[in-house]
Amino acid sequence: MAWGLLLTSVSCGSSPSTPQPDGGAADVPAEVPADVLSAIADAPHTADSAPASASRFPDTTATIAILSDQLPNLNAQQTQFAATHYVGSQKLLLSATRALRAINPNFVVLHYHLAMWQSAPTTSFITDGLTWGNDYPEVTTHETWFWHNASGARVPSSADGKLLMNISNGELAAYWADSIARQTAAGEYDGVFLDSASPALLQGECSNTDPRLAGTAASTQSFTELAGKTWSAAWGTWIGNLDASLAQAGTPLIPNTSAFVTTWDKSDYNLTAGIFVEGFADPSFALVDWKASTNQILKTASAGKIVILQNYLSSQGDVARRLYYLANYLLVKGSRSYLFYFASNPLEWYPEWQIDLGAPVSTPANVDALAWQGVYRRDFASGVVLLNPSPSAVSVTLPSAMRRVDAQGGGGVPSDGSVPGSLSSTAVTTLSLPGTL
Repeated sequence: MAWGLLLTSVSCGSSPSTPQPDGGAADVPAEVPADVLSAIADAPHTADSAPASASRFPDTTATIAILSDQLPNLNAQQTQFAATHYVGSQKLLLSATRALRAINPNFVVLHYHLAMWQSAPTTSFITDGLTWGNDYPEVTTHETWFWHNASGARVPSSADGKLLMNISNGELAAYWADSIARQTAAGEYDGVFLDSASPALLQGECSNTDPRLAGTAASTQSFTELAGKTWSAAWGTWIGNLDASLAQAGTPLIPNTSAFVTTWDKSDYNLTAGIFVEGFADPSFALVDWKASTNQILKTASAGKIVILQNYLSSQGDVARRLYYLANYLLVKGSRSYLFYFASNPLEWYPEWQIDLGAPVSTPANVDALAWQGVYRRDFASGVVLLNPSPSAVSVTLPSAMRRVDAQGGGGVPSDGSVPGSLSSTAVTTLSLPGTL
């Protein structure tokens, strides 16, 4: 694995501050008793409930902002922890959202919905903020909404059975715009996480049942079903319209774009309010792919759009991988950039997330502008981030003595809500950043 290192010119902090919007203060109680949380969670759901708003997304210019995946069931202490350490989460029932916002009113929650697919009949998602369900019984009555292969059969994904839809069908587009907006309002969500959104997925997930989608067809082959457009072009029209529709209610659309390493994919991923980059900065990327991915993320983050970066750990103790993900995040981070990585449970916390480097000194035009002594470097008000994405070790000499930040422990948040892990630092003037382990 390639490596990332964080250097600081000040001592490491002992605990993170409660996430705040735009750097402002919030009235956050020290603790909300379990009986109060229960009463809030069970409060009636009315039309006067707070609407979703992009304003809840906090400014991340000078912070490391952690937006967790779907949180599990939490006790009162863990709810307190989540509300005061994460900036947000996704796929939560309204009862859980309200319990977290009783502690931190600015806690962000995203609604989950598939992008160009219909959920498989046995797969559930939150349909009204209160229950898990599926709109398949309604959708299946509209055969023209589905994508069909040359034999006229529906096209399921080989990964999980979700069904590919005809995104050029106007009735389907209108149905999705309306139903997603209603689901978002009902759940008091702050944005929509549109999963499995990249047309590049069609190559691997649908080519067995529709050979017309094999290879690079999504970006190179025109289809009569799409009014003579390629899948990428038709996707751009559809998702741009959906983004505009949701924006009228102040709801940002955040598609899961994957990691931008499919070089033939010509889809325009700049059409929405943000992006969710699953699998970002994977250590397995070739250097050319790492550069392409990093440049696209940097471009989106620099435009002030919402950027959520997520990847996974094989074990909680893989500190090298954790620091590599964190360093990659810090290289590209903008004013609305969020991070998450975990091993087995989204209720995990790692001490390196509390490092305070302050705001970046500058925003690079591209990743090559960060090249320095054979690695990549970004300077912050209170430190420096160094990253080596190559397979070869690189030694660097610092212009002055700094302190290398080291993380110990971290992992699952215990039932008492205590903070796992700790930080230490070591004075250094030279460093060796290993390449592939």
